[in-house]
Amino acid sequence: MKKITFTLLIVIGYLCMSCAKKELPISAKLSASATKNISVNTAPGNGALGDTNIKYFGRWDFSSTTQYLSYWGGAYIKVNFTGTTAKLKVGNTTNYYARIDNGPWVSYIGASGTIDLTPTPLSAGTHTLSVAQGKDYSYVFNFQGLILDAGAVTSAPSTGADLIEYIGDSITAGYTDPQANVSDYAWVCAEALGAEHTQIAYPGIALVNGFGLNTDKTGMDLQYFKARSLANANSPVWDFSVYTPKIIVINLGQNDNSTSVPDDTFQTDYISFLTNIRAKFPNTEIFVMRTLMGVKTSPTLAAVNARIAAGDTKLHYIDTNGWLTPNSADYTGNSGVHPSVDGHIKVANLLKPILASYLTGGMPPAPLYLDHCDLTSGWTSANTLSLNTSDKKEGNGSLQTVGSNTLDFQKVFTPINIGASTVNGSIRFWYYVSDANQLGTNNQVELGSGGTNDVNEYNWDIGPLSNGWNLITKTFASAGTTGGAPNLNAINWFRIYHAKTGSVTTKIDAIQILH
Repeated sequence: MKKITFTLLIVIGYLCMSCAKKELPISAKLSASATKNISVNTAPGNGALGDTNIKYFGRWDFSSTTQYLSYWGGAYIKVNFTGTTAKLKVGNTTNYYARIDNGPWVSYIGASGTIDLTPTPLSAGTHTLSVAQGKDYSYVFNFQGLILDAGAVTSAPSTGADLIEYIGDSITAGYTDPQANVSDYAWVCAEALGAEHTQIAYPGIALVNGFGLNTDKTGMDLQYFKARSLANANSPVWDFSVYTPKIIVINLGQNDNSTSVPDDTFQTDYISFLTNIRAKFPNTEIFVMRTLMGVKTSPTLAAVNARIAAGDTKLHYIDTNGWLTPNSADYTGNSGVHPSVDGHIKVANLLKPILASYLTGGMPPAPLYLDHCDLTSGWTSANTLSLNTSDKKEGNGSLQTVGSNTLDFQKVFTPINIGASTVNGSIRFWYYVSDANQLGTNNQVELGSGGTNDVNEYNWDIGPLSNGWNLITKTFASAGTTGGAPNLNAINWFRIYHAKTGSVTTKIDAIQILH
């Protein structure tokens, strides 16, 4: 009787298993689950495909049971493992970069099949592993699992709470650097911030469809919304519900400039691109970088200002002027085009404090107002100065001048400790111009602690400008200095001057210090 009962239980159990709905692995259902910092499995795994302790970052395709695929450079995996050895199984020949226990990145160039990541065995214990792909024109990461020691197990790695997505071209892909994606500003900055990251970037791509340096002229305005890079024809669309970046950083325009995209076309397209991204991610902070070479600056800034004017309060422009020195060691081969490894580190270090306060646990500090521009008292101008209470950006009004003289706005005020540093500080204000064509090239905005011009002063070129309101943001790191650096604990001077060829109406409002 006991034998019959045991047999019956086995049969019943088998029938229950047969009737159960077959599910995809959890990692396949959640895709890049670690980008949401979801721990889907705390049980030990063995590194085989489907081991949910392995976390995936990037745009991954989990539809196959034999291989997981990503088609954008900089895609990577993270996992912890025990034992003394680890091997990577891949299904295509490309370039891989592996890092164990936070050591240096090791390159495996043109590698395929089974890649030995530990030719010298490790000490016994638990180890961390990251593997990334990059620096070729296919950008396919065909992952087929890990091979570990007999009895070794995996565990879920520590992952960042936030995800930063970078959109760009060869510069954002670190294309000319030996270790490409893992050494470029996007990767270095995100890692320094403790965030996970994706790089939707491709060498030679332009923003505007129909241009760029590749045979396939598809622009990032279309390709960003695809699951695969430009190297893959007929790509399916990407499922934007898979992950939500906390921050998106866009650096595009260099290849549009190289292939002669008209500025008005570029500006219109950029506005549409930003609008379409916002539709996918309503609450993501989006940062648009001035190209490091300074090309397409005017239409880029105009596009950002247009979207801000339309009500996008989570959009920001980053003025990178002065971040790198043209034709110097900041660039590969002193070319002035692609940043070197050191150049990428410089950019990452300047970008880091701008992004830091928008990440989890780092709410952006309330801006410090140097002046709300609601009163004319204390302000001087060489033109007719008044308060405009009908056309303003904040508060009760904006300051307005009308005339053809150079000095627009100037004020000396009681010293203020602005609570910012050269590394993380910037000045932001709204500036209106009735006719930008009437403005000469001799122009500057100044901030200082000397109470007058050319004494302990930061200064910047105010341009480029469009007719109407312009949101101007200038980082302290990109400033020129005259008469020594200002004392940021005692700022007391602000001035804008602009040469003019005729009478121009200018306005200023909401002068803030950000940090």
